[in-house]
Amino acid sequence: MKLNQPKTEIDLEKLITQNLDNALSLNGENSYTNSFLIKLAKGDKGFFFIPNLPVSYPIDNTLYFKIADICSAILYPYKTLLMQNNACFTPYKVDEPNLARAFFFPWVDGIPTRLNIDNLDQFIQLYVKENYIPIMKNNVGINMEEVVHMAISGSSGAGKSFFVEYLIRCLCFHTDQLLLVDPKMADIFILGKTLGLDVLSPKRGSNLNSFITEVNELLGKAIDTIYERQAILTKNPSATFQRFYIVIDELLALVQGSSKQARDTFAQLLGTIALLGRATKVSLILLSQRFDAPAFGGNLAVREQINCSIILGEINKNTTQFLLPNAHIDNIVVPIGRGTGIIKLVNGKNDSHIMPLLTPTYERKSL
Repeated sequence: MKLNQPKTEIDLEKLITQNLDNALSLNGENSYTNSFLIKLAKGDKGFFFIPNLPVSYPIDNTLYFKIADICSAILYPYKTLLMQNNACFTPYKVDEPNLARAFFFPWVDGIPTRLNIDNLDQFIQLYVKENYIPIMKNNVGINMEEVVHMAISGSSGAGKSFFVEYLIRCLCFHTDQLLLVDPKMADIFILGKTLGLDVLSPKRGSNLNSFITEVNELLGKAIDTIYERQAILTKNPSATFQRFYIVIDELLALVQGSSKQARDTFAQLLGTIALLGRATKVSLILLSQRFDAPAFGGNLAVREQINCSIILGEINKNTTQFLLPNAHIDNIVVPIGRGTGIIKLVNGKNDSHIMPLLTPTYERKSL
């Protein structure tokens, strides 16, 4: 039990109700006039805001997000609201017309807590599964089988490379199907060489066009793998494949300064992998300070295929506009510090959930 945490469901219902009565402007209506009710969902999954019709206030997106903004702060640190793109309606007491519908506000217990790993090698052996990578305490992790393509955004110093090193070390414990591209010949390059992975970086004296041409050749080989797997699937639809990852560090550094022809080819190849990789288990893990159109060589179809978005560093409308353009992030409580931000995974289960993220810290010690 957390310090000062309400001990019963009634306590939380009362806490939410009292604060909404004080902070929510509903044309003079409130819980005292029986204009709305607050009830907790079974299984500690969130709470319902139930308007008791007839009411004089509009039941719309604006109201939903006003409630979310108020409750996000007052529930901290007992619960973490999972922010949505749009108002989440759900049936309530359908046999009573006045209480037939409700807003639903999903949450998780407590607040996100950073993993502090003393021995990374040992931790990976004990806790990393073939398709599951822990990212925070309280059993918060990423099922990589649900990740089609991943994008990680953040300014310099936000902790992107440190987090991606963690991901790569976890992934390569169970597979050698990783290709790394590092146009800066920095952290990812060094890591790839350390782990004995295939890594592509500019050769001494090469220009931008020659390097992006090499990257295009690599992507072309990945597309050959996709076509080979597609041919197998046409004969055996139940065939399974080991997931193949292509990690590209700093997309903007890769495309900036190269010729239009080279960028167009890169965009076309990247788009093909993004569109066809789902069924054939070929996944992209892309890093960039921002994911605007130039980062993809102008092919925005790539961004549309990304279903796991991670943004590190300062969280505001400017930093989220490319990966999460419709996200309501005004009152997401994100802890301050390096390697913090938000994560959204679209997997058919929690498509609209945006969760605060604290990436793991770790020490590398050989066993």
